[in-house]
Amino acid sequence: MKQHLKNLIPHSWKLQMKLLQRYIDERKNKHSYPNEYLSENIGEHSVKLQQTIKKGAFHHNKIHNLKVVGNKINNLVIHPDQVFSFWKMIGKPSEKNNFKEGRNLIKNHISSDVGGGICQFSSILYYLALQSGLKILERFPHSMDIYKEEERFTPLGSDCTVVYGYKDLQIQNVFAFPVQLKCIINNDELHLSLISPHKLNVQEIQFKYLETEKGVWVETLSNSKTLFKNFYIRL
Repeated sequence: MKQHLKNLIPHSWKLQMKLLQRYIDERKNKHSYPNEYLSENIGEHSVKLQQTIKKGAFHHNKIHNLKVVGNKINNLVIHPDQVFSFWKMIGKPSEKNNFKEGRNLIKNHISSDVGGGICQFSSILYYLALQSGLKILERFPHSMDIYKEEERFTPLGSDCTVVYGYKDLQIQNVFAFPVQLKCIINNDELHLSLISPHKLNVQEIQFKYLETEKGVWVETLSNSKTLFKNFYIRL
């Protein structure tokens, strides 16, 4: 009965309730969020990642959406203790905010929606944060593994899905100095760098897999210390 009543609540109402809850939580946590951009590099040290942008349905729209995200993140400076929130930086993925329709994974089904494809950006950002030693405050994996092994452009377990109002990527700068995000996006590749005035100790990130009948458990480790355990349904 309770679930039935819940299903009757319009999605827009549910979203507003989620956003309100997030606002209340943010006021309690008293985090500071970055808002400074500098075109020049703030240091000479960097950690870099590069990923192929695979061709598929809505490919040109995906490139467009990734560039919209990139324009809002490129040159961003994150000062000590500040928290990067993906959705605070990007805003609602709507046509009004210049996003186009793209492929999405919704409730274990491949579908499409405005803003589809931007999870590749949140994923590479999450993976870069892991390698750089930043603190992950919030991250959600995809529910399903949709790739065959030969199709992968990044290890299973290095992904991060984002759903406006519901699932965010939040990363905290735990260093005593600022760091800066730089990105380049073309029709084939996504490049992301973390610039810093001091050399960062790049963390060794490992993924251990345990296959089951319905999917695979993925354990994420940093320098042999377990960070996360997630389950992915297999098609």
